Amino acid sequence: MSDETEIPDEVEQLLDTEVEWGEEDTLQTKKRGCFLPTWLWVCGSGCLLVIILSIVGVVSCVGTVFDMFDPDAQWSKLDKVLPYDEQPEHLQMLFGWQLGLEYYTLKDPVQGYMVSVYYFDLSDADEARKSFFDPEMEVGVMGIGEREDEELSMVRIGSRDRQVMRFYQSNVDFFFDNEEGIQNSGYSAVVDITAEGDPGLLIVLFMATEGQTEIQDEGMVTFFENFLVD
Repeated sequence: MSDETEIPDEVEQLLDTEVEWGEEDTLQTKKRGCFLPTWLWVCGSGCLLVIILSIVGVVSCVGTVFDMFDPDAQWSKLDKVLPYDEQPEHLQMLFGWQLGLEYYTLKDPVQGYMVSVYYFDLSDADEARKSFFDPEMEVGVMGIGEREDEELSMVRIGSRDRQVMRFYQSNVDFFFDNEEGIQNSGYSAVVDITAEGDPGLLIVLFMATEGQTEIQDEGMVTFFENFLVD
């Protein structure tokens, strides 16, 4: 964004919301976390995208909306939290977001998965971990939809066993421009893929989009073969 770009008052108010909630001198020394509540992010790709696009509707008049829908820009940013040697050609980058937390939506047409990647920094990591991996977390975003049949397990990915939460996500599908939508209902699995020594939280959520009745261990392992995980 150039220095000449005029930012509307609505956008400034949105970005400054967090400042109004605390003491100014405290915020200057505290690392900034996500300005949306962590529990909001436990849903699948679709309902999260509804919230984000609502915000985008406010800030889109600014011009470039942080390159959110630019696949090349988002792949380069994803590389910093989930690194890879070569960009996986079969994975489609749909969306990226780096305000507070980092969030990416990808589509894996080979395996029939919608994939969401979330990175929370230290300030939000503990709360987010509880939200994603609590087997009693049954309510979707803002009370819409449900998580059902939660089951914790471990899957060997890279050199370590990773915690996995499986569940069925039922919610409202979201469509835009009367074209392909982001599915928000289906069998899902969340994997904690955080690197050793990282104080934050890196998780990947898989959602079946082609009628599969579960997310196979082999499917998750195959997905991460495209990336450098410890």
